[in-house]
Amino acid sequence: MTSDVTVVGLGAMGTALARALLAAGREVTVWNRTAEKMQPLVDRGARPASDLSEAIAASPRSVICLMNYSTTNSLFESSQVSNAVVGRNIVQLGTSTPQESEDSQTKFNDWGAGYIDGTIMCWPGNIGTPTGRIAVAGSKSAFADCETDLGILAGDLRYVGSNARAAATLELAFLSRLLGIIFGSIHGALVCEAEGVPVSEFTSILPPGDRAIPLTETIQAGSFDRISKGGASVDVAGEAVTGLYNHAVSVGINSELPALMREWVKRAQAAGYGKQETAAVIKTLRQNN
Repeated sequence: MTSDVTVVGLGAMGTALARALLAAGREVTVWNRTAEKMQPLVDRGARPASDLSEAIAASPRSVICLMNYSTTNSLFESSQVSNAVVGRNIVQLGTSTPQESEDSQTKFNDWGAGYIDGTIMCWPGNIGTPTGRIAVAGSKSAFADCETDLGILAGDLRYVGSNARAAATLELAFLSRLLGIIFGSIHGALVCEAEGVPVSEFTSILPPGDRAIPLTETIQAGSFDRISKGGASVDVAGEAVTGLYNHAVSVGINSELPALMREWVKRAQAAGYGKQETAAVIKTLRQNN
């Protein structure tokens, strides 16, 4: 083994993870399906791997930050790659369902690896700072081995126990809160419009930094074609509410709230607003049909 840690997946978030580790003086191996994305990190001192098995074998611990767990599963299908994880610790940081997290733990454990499942609860710019927040769950011994590196990535690092489903569960709970703010604020703007009160007055009473501020400003300005800072499109919001709805159905809890939000999104998508800011949902709600 030639590195302290390997980072697999170099999108915006994976690149931020690798940069933070390099800045802290860690020896880092990187690998990405698009090799060109490795070069800026190589210029900072990272070691490029020619393939995934080489990347995993290079370090005692690897951080995987890919688009989804299905991508991880497909990349680790070959015996050459799965054999490389034996005796190593794997940290997977991504968006998953609790069941996907548990299934991943079982798979990596069966291959002879320790496994930590985590969720990143901040933006790439927060990685490596005191405001970075990551929640992880899984093997206590694997966490103990990876804690130093994970602490570099997030000043607010939370180990939430050995239940591999826990971090993904907290992400869903946090997502429910966030979506509640977003869709509740859209309705709040609708209330103001109905009563002839400028939506800007609604914005003015929101606390500093509130997620609804750019949303309500977008509604006031009617600038739905521009995604607000920290915002998302109707299509992206649709993926989020669908995930929340599917989870509720799968575990048998009440699904009325995510079902309502999903219906609002579907109406906006049907009207052709899918690529616009989530605030564009209000345009179909104004029609009251």
